[in-house]
Amino acid sequence: MEKFLYERLKNKTPKINAWFAFPAIESFGMASLGFLSIFKQIDLMEDVFVERIFSDTKATAANLEELDVIGFSNSFEIDILTILKMFSKYKIPPLSKDRNENYPLIFAGGPVITANPLPYQDFYDFVSIGDARVVFEKIFQVLVEKRNESKEAKLQALSEIEGVWVPKYGTKKPVKKITDTLEEPLYTPILSEKSYFKDTFIIEIERGCPKTCNFCIASWLNLPVRYTPLKKIIEAIDFGLQHTDKIALLGAYVAGHPDFDKILEYIREKNKINPVELTLSSLRADLTGENVIRTLVECGQRSATIAVEAGSERLRKVINKDLTDEQILKTIENARIYGLKGLKIYAMIGLPTETDEDIEALINLMKRIKAANKGFELTLSVSSFIPKAQTPFQWSKKADSKELDVKLTHLKNEISKLGITMRPTSVDWDLIQSILSRTGISLSSYLLKVVENGGNLGAFKQTWRKMAKEGLLPELNSYAAQPIPENPDEPLPWDFICVTDKQILKKRQKDALKSR
Repeated sequence: MEKFLYERLKNKTPKINAWFAFPAIESFGMASLGFLSIFKQIDLMEDVFVERIFSDTKATAANLEELDVIGFSNSFEIDILTILKMFSKYKIPPLSKDRNENYPLIFAGGPVITANPLPYQDFYDFVSIGDARVVFEKIFQVLVEKRNESKEAKLQALSEIEGVWVPKYGTKKPVKKITDTLEEPLYTPILSEKSYFKDTFIIEIERGCPKTCNFCIASWLNLPVRYTPLKKIIEAIDFGLQHTDKIALLGAYVAGHPDFDKILEYIREKNKINPVELTLSSLRADLTGENVIRTLVECGQRSATIAVEAGSERLRKVINKDLTDEQILKTIENARIYGLKGLKIYAMIGLPTETDEDIEALINLMKRIKAANKGFELTLSVSSFIPKAQTPFQWSKKADSKELDVKLTHLKNEISKLGITMRPTSVDWDLIQSILSRTGISLSSYLLKVVENGGNLGAFKQTWRKMAKEGLLPELNSYAAQPIPENPDEPLPWDFICVTDKQILKKRQKDALKSR
């Protein structure tokens, strides 16, 4: 069962047909606020008939030959595997050069595409850069107006839209990231029992993060930071509670909203009248006082997540995570005292300038946390640093996989002695993500062979090694680990995508490495 929370157009007379595709199963797609918001936008276009397509979709209303366009939401590097499998499922040639006029135009958008679309350029006719809600209106206007013209005519017109890149036209023309306002908040347009977050009404209260950690692609891609006005958030909460008792507040830095306490107070008052189940996307360790925890507990949340990122204060300064050990300890104490049953703590290894002392500092921090919070459920989730395009650490070296494995093994041994659950990253999967995030050429031949060979981790590594032996690719680990040239005047392959001024990123990186 699903419930539309907006009035769909009746008796539409569409001029074009579209699929909007999410590269995962339906339950995950129906939990994606961004995906559903864009679907709603297209669905409300008089001239467009649009369907949601997921990796497990079994039947569609429109056949492939009736389609004019297919759009993919691409949030994570590994999504490309599922996207290529969906191409195969619908018998679509994966390379744009092999799709003639009988096939729909195919495009993608999302953070992976905005940061660096180059590894995937051969698969798409065009891509959307930045916040989709602004540029999609213009994209579909062109597709409707040019519906009876050739693909080439459509692509030429699309290439003139700010925020659209057509790969076949090359990278000489800058493509500016499009930025949306949050004067009107995004909130769940369709409630679904199939959603991973069943019948949950999600409200985006802010976008971006003023802390701008040097590794964080979500922070840098979403500048400037934008906050939804309090009045609009209150209106959204009231609207959502007419349809469900489950509310989630979304944002990279929800507790940093200037009216966050007022938002929580409003939800607490609503909870006194009728029970409200509240979820926050994440907590900030220096902004988690009594009011936040009490509201979460009163609204049924048993645990939460905080990110400490690094074990030592020195390394946290390097990454621009201005957070002290005492702030972390106080946050966890508040969480326990005011009623949460546990916390998931997120940390990273392999960060630039990291030493063995930083790993020991993380172990000692967890010891202090455990000693001060007897009986409190603690989980340490550890990932490894992946240098991302469009961040200050895009020039940084990826740590050696063998060294990371040694550090992880040591961490697991020491953390297990404390009685704390540890969830380690897959160093090998992180290696693959690192390659995809900073490759300046098309990887279409490689990725197609990966899918052909099973699409799993082994296929990624074995295919790369085979192609390296044939001289088609460099050696896997050395390629992933290489630092990008540090001369700020030397162009990077993805510089044509204008997200943040490159000199700002370079200065931030230099300042970070000075602070070590």
